[in-house]
Amino acid sequence: MNKRHWILVQPQSVANKQHKMYDWTGKNVVFAGGFTGIGFQLLHQLMQRQKVKMIGIMHRMENVEMMQKLQAENASVKLVFMQVNLMDKSSIEQAMQKMGQLMGNIDVLINCEDVLLDKDVDTTIAINLTSMMHMTMKAMVYMDKTQMGHGGLVVNMSSVYGLEPAPAFAVYAAAKHGVIGFTRSMADRHIYEKTGVMFMAMCPGLTNTEMMMNLRDNVTWEHSMHLVEAIESAKRQKPEEAANQIIKAIEMMKNGSMWIIDMGQLKEVNLQMQWQM
Repeated sequence: MNKRHWILVQPQSVANKQHKMYDWTGKNVVFAGGFTGIGFQLLHQLMQRQKVKMIGIMHRMENVEMMQKLQAENASVKLVFMQVNLMDKSSIEQAMQKMGQLMGNIDVLINCEDVLLDKDVDTTIAINLTSMMHMTMKAMVYMDKTQMGHGGLVVNMSSVYGLEPAPAFAVYAAAKHGVIGFTRSMADRHIYEKTGVMFMAMCPGLTNTEMMMNLRDNVTWEHSMHLVEAIESAKRQKPEEAANQIIKAIEMMKNGSMWIIDMGQLKEVNLQMQWQM
């Protein structure tokens, strides 16, 4: 622990801190992510928030069956889908513009796209990092209180591998470290005072999702192969456990905060500053 540059705030400390809880009443939520794993469980949790106005899902392909299941959970929430090609900046910008115009303003943006495919560097960086930044900057037009928004909250999905090295998945780790850097930078107090938009990052630990199924095919290179066995045999949390804790963190509305979600537990991370002007 003494070699790391971050400190964990224990779960009980999180519970004892008093934060104004997020009020979902009348809120428009954009969810960039798929219909499986943590993402789908987050959508399930959002549909339970009875007073949410609209949820817009942005992904490369619609799952009509899952959309119907989600809508059946809460008929009062308007649920819409917008197709987007995450490898294409113009597609992201056009889709987000359509979503923003449909909603009028965006209150919450959850960037939940996630792919582990280290042998394909461009795709790994594009899906995990570049598309997230494009999504965010285009959404800010409809969130920034100096533009068309009322302020809001951006939640970016990183990973525990965004905080620590991942020798087996170096490209994935690079992308997720980038998510942390972008989130911390956008959460700057001076930016927040102007935009009214808070930024948070979520760092799930090992979770039982489809992404964990073919780890050996997705390592950075052959020298990493022996490291996968330990990951394959490690305990994992359930997607619904992770989603429950992520929603708790979101509802605390703590600008600039980063959270580890591991084995169904929520822990705040406080990064120590190493340099400043």
